[in-house]
Amino acid sequence: MKETKPYKASKVILDKKLSLVAYVITLVCAVAARTIQLNTNMDFAMGKYIDPSLAKNYTFWALLIGFAVIFAIMILGKSRDKAIKSCILINPMRLRAERLNKKISPHAGAAMFILALLIVFEIFMDFSAVAKANLAISTEDNPVFIFAGIPAMEWVLFSVKLITIITLISTGVNIMKGEGISSGNCVFMMFFPIWKLIEIFAMFSENQLVGIYSEKIIELFTAMTASMFFLCAARLFGGWEKKNTRFWMCIFGYMASVFAMVSVAPRYIMLFIKSYTERDGMEMPAVSNIGIAVVTIAIIAVFWSTYVYRVMPKLNLTGKRRWTKTTMTSKGMSDITDEV
Repeated sequence: MKETKPYKASKVILDKKLSLVAYVITLVCAVAARTIQLNTNMDFAMGKYIDPSLAKNYTFWALLIGFAVIFAIMILGKSRDKAIKSCILINPMRLRAERLNKKISPHAGAAMFILALLIVFEIFMDFSAVAKANLAISTEDNPVFIFAGIPAMEWVLFSVKLITIITLISTGVNIMKGEGISSGNCVFMMFFPIWKLIEIFAMFSENQLVGIYSEKIIELFTAMTASMFFLCAARLFGGWEKKNTRFWMCIFGYMASVFAMVSVAPRYIMLFIKSYTERDGMEMPAVSNIGIAVVTIAIIAVFWSTYVYRVMPKLNLTGKRRWTKTTMTSKGMSDITDEV
């Protein structure tokens, strides 16, 4: 009787998981480049670069090179299963969506709560600013309603944000319970792109400067990439996955996280390294971008988590190879797969 050799999986030279390393390097380099750019080449009063040449646009080159490397790794990299004796280790990138959903880390749930809290903080600050202005001009003879002057579009935006907050909290609770993102969560997750679409529309309608050399361009790209990420996430976990949904979800997730952090971190650093007069006119970034940076990468991390192993039935080697006729109970079948 011939002794069978254990199956050896071919080695993967370039693993898609390396895209996470490229993401970290891109994030650090882009934030550093943006900080240098704001410190040496930014007219905060005009919201434009002093020298708009591409040679001085360090952020552009850091982002371009970093995203190109991530894109190349995601295209050329492999995410194969592995085999160890009678076990097959299933790569999370190849795992079915319903099983992948339940492997989302509780850290992603906590990130959902953080994002919801930061959006609540933004709403509170917006309304408190309006209330403070109205109280300043209100008198006994001519009282002014505390929230007077808020346009209809702002109330629509507030309603969309409120639904987004409830969705984020509900999604976070489901992740914490180990149930993952439900189909209902995926449906209401569509309100996030609607919120960002309204913000983009307002950015242009209010004649805010948006161009390749404006600091507004990073906020614009943050809104666009984050919206595409949540659309892909809703499609994947809602059961509407297409061929390249996971690929684009990772790409847009990486980009949204980097853009969000680049839009926030350098401007907060400016508060400590520049005097008030030097940074006069600098707009403070949206604090919700911090939550976007955390949520996107926390959900993507599910693709690079531990393998899932499946124990295969033993072969009967009396002559021809065939599966043993072992009767499996429902309890036995439930123990076939587990996490490493």
